Amino acid sequence: MFVAAPFFAHLAYTAWDRLAAGVPGPVATGLWTVLVGSAAAGAAMAGLAAPVLRAVPLLWRMSQAGALLGMAAALSGLHRAAQIASTPLMVAGALAALAAILVNVALWTTVVRRWCSADPADSAGRLVQED
Repeated sequence: MFVAAPFFAHLAYTAWDRLAAGVPGPVATGLWTVLVGSAAAGAAMAGLAAPVLRAVPLLWRMSQAGALLGMAAALSGLHRAAQIASTPLMVAGALAALAAILVNVALWTTVVRRWCSADPADSAGRLVQED
């Protein structure tokens, strides 16, 4: 999750750069949404990366919600990039989407769910599957 945060920061910066370059009024609102959403998603991913290691169910669910917010921000960035035909925004959105997909897969897999529901004292033992 720490690794995904810079991708969302780059998406927010690129959206801000497109706003500074000047865009039509209806698109500006969408770019502000991308800017705020990607900044919030990056902050949520960076902020919730350490608590998810303690596997408190509420923090783990908040991490999943942050990852879904990141996916929405990345897809919104891709949509806005297509609207204004901005290659830098398209690249930033694609990288953020890839990072969001990786984080979502990592947070929603069976092994992670089993690990997060385990007692911290024996969490290492639960990850090893015995045949």
